[in-house]
Amino acid sequence: MRKFAFFHNKFWGLLVFSLIIFLFCYFRLKPIFFQTVPYTYDQGRDFLKVQEIVRDLNPTLIGPTSGIQGLFHGAWWYYFLAIPYILFSGVPIGFSIFIFISSFFQLIFFSYFLKKEFGWLTSLLFALLITGSSYFISMSFFVISSVFTFPFILLFIYSAYLFLKTEDKKYFFWLFLWISFILEAELPTGLFTGIAFVLTLLFLGKIKLLLSKDGFKKACLGFIIPITPRFLFEVTKGFPQSKTILKFFLNPEFHNPKLFIEIFRDRLSLFNNYLISSFPFDNSFFIYGIFLLSIVGISIAFVKSSKRNKNFYIFAPLMIVLFFLLSCLYKDNFWSNYYEGIVYYFILTIVLGFYSFSKLKNKLIKNLPWLLFAVLLLFNLSKFTKEIKNNIIVNDGLKKQLATVNRIYELNKEKKDFCVRIYTPPVIPHTYNYLFDYYHNFKNKVKPTANYFDNQCWYIIEDDSFKFRIYKFRQEHIPPAGKLIMKESIHKDVSLELWQDYPQK
Repeated sequence: MRKFAFFHNKFWGLLVFSLIIFLFCYFRLKPIFFQTVPYTYDQGRDFLKVQEIVRDLNPTLIGPTSGIQGLFHGAWWYYFLAIPYILFSGVPIGFSIFIFISSFFQLIFFSYFLKKEFGWLTSLLFALLITGSSYFISMSFFVISSVFTFPFILLFIYSAYLFLKTEDKKYFFWLFLWISFILEAELPTGLFTGIAFVLTLLFLGKIKLLLSKDGFKKACLGFIIPITPRFLFEVTKGFPQSKTILKFFLNPEFHNPKLFIEIFRDRLSLFNNYLISSFPFDNSFFIYGIFLLSIVGISIAFVKSSKRNKNFYIFAPLMIVLFFLLSCLYKDNFWSNYYEGIVYYFILTIVLGFYSFSKLKNKLIKNLPWLLFAVLLLFNLSKFTKEIKNNIIVNDGLKKQLATVNRIYELNKEKKDFCVRIYTPPVIPHTYNYLFDYYHNFKNKVKPTANYFDNQCWYIIEDDSFKFRIYKFRQEHIPPAGKLIMKESIHKDVSLELWQDYPQK
């Protein structure tokens, strides 16, 4: 009977998990299939950098600006993107496909870890939350450096579990390796994670293990490996980031300083948004109730669990609290991506809190995890039904720029050379530059120049809420005697214009 029960539970667990995987893929593949994924300045810039690394064999030691003036993300993001660039021969949508594949395997492997350590139900709750989370859906095809933190956050959580369970110092190497990779992917997130983890060790009474000779040596070794390219950049460039950090502490300058009460409200609002985005629905009252219940469950587990296991139960909520407190100390502009991946800590808190209820004797309380499972499954299925009924395809994102470039090539298919000038709101048209490079490098198309050819030039004009910037661009790039020959609307936000640099006779 025991064997039958095990097989029965395993069968249904696999069946439900397969359904979750189907929903996970459906929610994310639609924008990839229709190529409506985000494609902005950052993506164009990164794709051009990867092209430079792979095609021009010009490696880099540092990444793009972090949003904190004078500090940069690491270079590993570009080498990560080199994989889809090679696999998909530079196809722009190939990068989004690769991000999706990466997120898919992250779900599989972490769900397996939870199933192995905490059972099928905990694993399924985690998978359901990730599947329907508006945050994770949007980030599963968004090609931005902050998504590179996700695999390392999960590896960090997994290593933290093994360390708190065994207290083996060898895990300090892995913990600080992952922290360093998080820092390289999203600098502020890495800083918050590293400091919060050290404070967590202090709170749990484990700091002596880290400060021991063996523990500290392993932590330093793990931390140094990912930041080696950054260190080489610092050495060769005269330590610009080190000087920036030193200046910040000795003589801090704030671009938009705020009162503490304003900072507190901002961070509280940000945390609230992350919590809400963890669920497949947006009923705040319901979500707050679930989260408060999970905190109760965590408290019960902490009191009743063995010494070896109890620390992991409070690990995620403790990291959330420390993230919040640390962020309140930063008085300048604070962007939401500084907390990238914090949703994992919210979801882990919820699933472990409800897991603890399944271990209690009270039948009503014991069935709370199953109730949450049913609610999450129903909401995911409801979300799927709405998606099926919604046949509206928004012609935005990458699709918009592809349509524009394809139209230009169609209008100039007989020409050996032609001119294109571009205005996009960020001013530097990395998006179109990469697309023209892609068509030239992989499709043998003509790469347009910025100089008038046959006294004519095409202009791509993207809409901008600051109209004066478009006006300034026209003044600077259209000849005073120029005449508009043709104008075509490609998209509600994009127009294509053909100008001649002298009046027609």
